[in-house]
Amino acid sequence: MSALRQAVIGQHVATIEPPDLLVLTFRGVIRAPDVADYVALRADLLGGQPYLLTLADLRCVEGIEPACRRSIAAIRDERAQATAFVGGSFRFRVIAELVAKAARAFAKRRLAFRFFAEEAAARAWLAEMRRTFGGA
Repeated sequence: MSALRQAVIGQHVATIEPPDLLVLTFRGVIRAPDVADYVALRADLLGGQPYLLTLADLRCVEGIEPACRRSIAAIRDERAQATAFVGGSFRFRVIAELVAKAARAFAKRRLAFRFFAEEAAARAWLAEMRRTFGGA
């Protein structure tokens, strides 16, 4: 990937930052159709990637529909993945951690996630994960 690409998913924005980072900026409530659109976008834009790195900005999230939790946990992708969550309320962080742990339990691949207060620390961790997964 050589150019920055963006897509709108409901109220949220997904940006691909070369060479391999998906940045999700969430706003408002995350709804079930948003998850389906995200899965389709990820398959389309990141289908050839051997691993997935995601920066999920939760600072403007107001909530998540219960159906989303099940949809996120049910995503099947055999590639190694690392997700850095930035911000978010305590309640949302608890929900995100439960969903991520459920996804990890059903996964047949390496799935790492961590929460950060600041974006710079999240990006540093993702750079470390890129090296771990064998990227540039």
